[in-house]
Amino acid sequence: MEGFVCHMCKGFVFEMGGNVAVVRRRLRDALVGLCMLALALLIIAKLEQEASIDLGGPFQVVDGDTLSSNGNRLRLLGIDAPELGQQCISGQGSYDCGVSARDGLAAMLDRADWVCEGGRQDKYRRLLVRCASGRTDLAEELARRGLVVAEDDYLAAEAEARAGQRGIWNVTFEKPSDWRRARQLDEMEPDDGFMAFAIERIGAWWRN
Repeated sequence: MEGFVCHMCKGFVFEMGGNVAVVRRRLRDALVGLCMLALALLIIAKLEQEASIDLGGPFQVVDGDTLSSNGNRLRLLGIDAPELGQQCISGQGSYDCGVSARDGLAAMLDRADWVCEGGRQDKYRRLLVRCASGRTDLAEELARRGLVVAEDDYLAAEAEARAGQRGIWNVTFEKPSDWRRARQLDEMEPDDGFMAFAIERIGAWWRN
């Protein structure tokens, strides 16, 4: 009987030792997997950084958050501007807040030299960029002036515009994403020049 008990104890110890070895092996494999994933992410980030493109203009304004430069279409990261033809309601009546956002962006471009940097494209094949002049971030300044709805890094600038009731935060308006969703539209992507003019004229005709 005593020998049988000892045999059982040895078997139990052996089984426990085997389980510990399996757990250690799985932990080791998981750690190696996490290290490989981290390394892959670092490599991807490095490649994106090296593939980054700097553009110094000249820039043309397409709409309130989109530029073009030498055949490249550029989409400002972190903001969403009202679409051309989108109406805002003020105390004096309705107006095209997409045109106001576009004109505000154009005025800012004229007042300083800007450099835009980006490396990725969106589904419209636009280069996703951040633009700056010295320490001034273009998208952040648009948000601070109340010309656009902010996302991510520019929510503090939007909060300033809300507190000061600047731009769209002093009128009644739909968020651009809600406006598009209600009309079952993707983000509008007009061509330069004629298309932007045509959309603006059609909107004016419809209001009349």
